[in-house]
Amino acid sequence: MTKFLVPMAIAVLLLLSSNLKAQTITMATLLKEMTNKNQLASFPSPSYLCKQTSSYSRASVTPNAEDGKYIEKNGRDWGKGWFENHDFGNFIRTETNQGRKEDVMLDVKGPGAIVRWWHTLGGRANMGGIYRIYIDGNPQPALEMYIKNLVGGNGLVKFPFSYNAPAKTENDNWRGQNFMLPIPFQKGCKITFDGFQKYKEGWPGFYYQINYREYIKGTQVESFTAQSVEKYKQQIQQAGKELTAALPKTASTAPATTIASGKSFKHKIKGSKVINQLSFKLKANNLPQALRSTVLKIEFDNQETVWCPVGQFFGMGYQFFPHKTFYIEVDKDGLMTATWPMPFENKAQITLHNYGKQSVEIEQFHVVSDNWQWTDNSMHFYATWKERRNIDTTFRVDEDYVKVKGKGVYVGDNLTIFNTHPDWWGEGDEKIFVDGEKFPSHIGTGTEDYYCYAWCRPQFFSYPFISQPTGGGNKTVGMSSNNRYRSLDAIPFNQSLDFYMEIWHPFRAKMNYSPATFFYAVPNTNHNIQPDVNGVQLKVALKKEDVK
Repeated sequence: MTKFLVPMAIAVLLLLSSNLKAQTITMATLLKEMTNKNQLASFPSPSYLCKQTSSYSRASVTPNAEDGKYIEKNGRDWGKGWFENHDFGNFIRTETNQGRKEDVMLDVKGPGAIVRWWHTLGGRANMGGIYRIYIDGNPQPALEMYIKNLVGGNGLVKFPFSYNAPAKTENDNWRGQNFMLPIPFQKGCKITFDGFQKYKEGWPGFYYQINYREYIKGTQVESFTAQSVEKYKQQIQQAGKELTAALPKTASTAPATTIASGKSFKHKIKGSKVINQLSFKLKANNLPQALRSTVLKIEFDNQETVWCPVGQFFGMGYQFFPHKTFYIEVDKDGLMTATWPMPFENKAQITLHNYGKQSVEIEQFHVVSDNWQWTDNSMHFYATWKERRNIDTTFRVDEDYVKVKGKGVYVGDNLTIFNTHPDWWGEGDEKIFVDGEKFPSHIGTGTEDYYCYAWCRPQFFSYPFISQPTGGGNKTVGMSSNNRYRSLDAIPFNQSLDFYMEIWHPFRAKMNYSPATFFYAVPNTNHNIQPDVNGVQLKVALKKEDVK
């Protein structure tokens, strides 16, 4: 019998070895995950935490309502304490490596991956500092590169893994620099900047944010090396093509129809399936109002998880602005398309309800679905919306985008504002608490930095995971709409997620402030945002006098 057991044992060991090898995380597997939309709808395995390190003000230690008071100093103030706004030039520590002084931006132990890196030089084109990435405790950096070359120039990779937002401005140094190539590591990662000491006199304007994953202990990871980009060149090129590919166009699944005031259009799907594409086109005499007063509602397995005005669901606020990301596209002819995967176990109902006073015509309506094997890791898609109108910015607050109780993954948001002051409105930082954290694992450096651009630039931009269809309210009176969608930087939570953004206007003004959020969660998850029928019926703000 022994002679039969030995080969069997060897076969089992080979199978286990093969499975372990298949589970190893590499740059290639991360790129595949980045482009696999359906993977968003299943709770991640292996499990990970998504965190952020940034140059946020170290004066932000604990929430204090008194810190939110506006104190005018020469027409503006910088805030204090929890709302302190000196969110630049701050590091974990300064250390000496091989005789060099290096400021440490990130120092994390265990298996993980860098999944998003944003910075801005603050208009200093001559800032010749050097980034160094140390992997797995090696005293020699795996990457050593001038900061100005990490994005653009002679950088590691090109678009869509390296890009400026906006692409062009009146001063090309006043932009957000984005690096999205995943950098995995097995034992740890340290990132330093060598150069701040040269520029710390006065105001250096050096801001950074780095999102990274911490995998559970025992996860096998192939660490990044100087040869990784060349090794995975084909996978990088393929992922780039998939991230920028045109969204598919399909035939209409329903005839054109008109939704009268107070009425609905409904579409039902039965079975265990996933909606891979939802497209429609609206026509109305007053299109801005229709984009706000027409609400997309979706029920999955008898639970309503989506309640959002059409305009913000498709990332453009309540005015028509074509743009394209990996998940959302609005084309020049008015067709709005979402490709968020939306699975369900038994049935789904898509509803467009007209809460406005005018009739709204649906000229086209498309739904593409496929079979889905529902498991314990499968999650429903959620979308929420709220608006605070006529805010007095005299007092700064942490505005909750959403507070979720349950298990899921946070994947994105839209922020639409109407600004009545001829200057910048968004100094506020994101503060994201996961699973009851006392201090947020994500705390940022400004609203435009969270949305991956910089210096309140108003120019249009549209990339796979971020877009600004309009910056009409940036440093002028008008509406702005910003989008950030997540893939590798999606945020898993097991018990809760509380997302806050500071409402932090440097000047006293009135403002309308409206976030929409997108996340996946297991059935019967709860959140604090309730349908606001009255809110979507109110007249949208198109001029300063509309905000009183």
